[in-house]
Amino acid sequence: MIYLQSFFSSPRAEAFSVARWQPRGFSYPEIRCLAPFDADGRPIRGLPPEWYLEMYAVALASRWPEVRRALEHFKRRDVSLLCWCNPERQRGYPKLFCHTILIGFLAERFGLPVMYLDGRENPVWNEEDKHRFLRLVGSNLIEQKVLTGVF
Repeated sequence: MIYLQSFFSSPRAEAFSVARWQPRGFSYPEIRCLAPFDADGRPIRGLPPEWYLEMYAVALASRWPEVRRALEHFKRRDVSLLCWCNPERQRGYPKLFCHTILIGFLAERFGLPVMYLDGRENPVWNEEDKHRFLRLVGSNLIEQKVLTGVF
């Protein structure tokens, strides 16, 4: 099971940070390949949800071998993937806008069970966006000629 959570709630399983950085006082192991950095290592931020979804799809595809290894690792044990985002910290969107939701979409595509917590159960993206995100990741992998049969 993958639990998608905020740093500010108690992890339900072995915890890992997938954030760009951790809050003061936290020192969880990091899974950097899932952090919201673009293909060139720059933070993905300040974009509306539809553009963010596209940038993050390209970013994940650019580091696909590491992303795939992380997802394979999650098949063997329960993990909590942590980010800063929660409804109390977010302004400007009535539903939660966090890259961990997109990680959840990809994990589900891999057949992994996902529990969306701390506002992630009410995402800014809908089912159509989910399919678009998965298509974008897949088409970027095809362009890179590293498609491995998952999509």
